[in-house]
Amino acid sequence: MRGSLIAGFLALVACGYKPLDGRDAFGPDVHNIELVAFENQTREPGLEQMVADAMAEEFERRGWLDAKLQGQVANPDLVMRGVLESVLVRSTSFSKGGFALEESVDVTFDVNVRRNSSGELLYTHPDFRIHEVFLSSADPQVYASNKEQALRRVSSEIATRVHDELFQRF
Repeated sequence: MRGSLIAGFLALVACGYKPLDGRDAFGPDVHNIELVAFENQTREPGLEQMVADAMAEEFERRGWLDAKLQGQVANPDLVMRGVLESVLVRSTSFSKGGFALEESVDVTFDVNVRRNSSGELLYTHPDFRIHEVFLSSADPQVYASNKEQALRRVSSEIATRVHDELFQRF
């Protein structure tokens, strides 16, 4: 048993395996990123704030870069900007009586990250799409609550996927 553990450890070391750590992904001089609120071109008021909150949480959770909201740091190393382009909500499943049972929400956005000092584009993903499903309701308050929860899940997924893609390129 002990020999197999040592052999496994040696195999991992020999193949160059190391845990993923993005702290030095952009060089030793990069320590922070400014998260500029996404421009909201949709008809969903407050979606840009949901995305900003989710993005700040994701960067804080990972801890690889110190994320600051726009204006919190005088000279950030990196700057992330984005545009929330569209939110499409549509019924996707119906009861026998023709009432909507489920709705889907599709959010399309663009995002990019640049070095603040040089303007060098480090990451871009145009026409990024996130899809989420939520339960419909004839009660307007329940419908609005379910839709808001779906948009919060979309915001969280945006933050996770953008963060993952940003660091996967290294």
